Amino acid sequence: MKKEEQFIGYLKFFGPSVEEGKIDIEKIGNSLIALNKLFRKYSKQKNNDISLKLGGVKKNCTEINVFMEQIVPVIQPVAETAPYILAAKYSGVTEFGKQFFGTIGNQLVLKLFSKGKKLDVVRCSMDDGVNRVLLRDTDGREQWFPKEIWDSQKDFSPALRDMIQLEAGREEKMQFGYYDKDNVKKLAEVGYGQKGFFNLEKEVTFDERLDEKFDEAQAQEIKIAGKFVDYYGLAHEYHFSFQARKEQRETGKQKILCKVEESKIAELIDLLKPENQKKNVYIGGLAVKTADGKIDKIKVAWFSYDEFYNPKQPRLKW
Repeated sequence: MKKEEQFIGYLKFFGPSVEEGKIDIEKIGNSLIALNKLFRKYSKQKNNDISLKLGGVKKNCTEINVFMEQIVPVIQPVAETAPYILAAKYSGVTEFGKQFFGTIGNQLVLKLFSKGKKLDVVRCSMDDGVNRVLLRDTDGREQWFPKEIWDSQKDFSPALRDMIQLEAGREEKMQFGYYDKDNVKKLAEVGYGQKGFFNLEKEVTFDERLDEKFDEAQAQEIKIAGKFVDYYGLAHEYHFSFQARKEQRETGKQKILCKVEESKIAELIDLLKPENQKKNVYIGGLAVKTADGKIDKIKVAWFSYDEFYNPKQPRLKW
């Protein structure tokens, strides 16, 4: 069996408790279960029937080798770091393995970049046929990521958190990567002090959203077509909700909270009447987005039934 037909991924743990090639069975079991969940989710997305298999252990750290196979494994000895290998049935497994480990590596790097805090989308770009998104953290640092990684982060977050089985004074660091022929491809490294970056974000309730301050510094001008659906009164930071009816892939299907001038509230309440709900309304203003790039809130500057409404023309109402 040729080396090119084999794919080996790895998890490496470092720290006082693993220096002799031993690790708590519950911890490594949790890591491997989480890795398999990530693999099943990814495989389902790609409609693939490749499976993961467990390999050997290496001393001075604890390295767990993970192999891929399709249908029938071929067992043969390899280097001293692993007692056996389940080799790929065909060369496509190697490429699939690189794609899967690359995706999870990018998800780990994304979490490390965020430091567990909110990231903002600066802009999107197409580079060599790949959609990419430029993200900015709370310290103003910016980094490009594949848009697919950004869009799918919530799907992978629970299992990523469970894969990080580190404990102070015991397992201090985890590496994630794969072997590419004779080279080691280290994709990400997580230290115990970074473990908190992988905690799941607390879900904000709708009532809490109604009273959040509008962050104008993170807002950008936007125009949306849809309908006003609810009025919440003057007691909240936001007075109406709006649902997009066009380009929902970009805007999202959620209720977009709307902040408006008090003098305009009566006009907008009128738009909630059934007879005024027959066609789309176009609204514009400063909007902020959610972590996954959907529109969360908007400070409404104007509205119109006219798709080609231009708020800069003096004849328009407001």
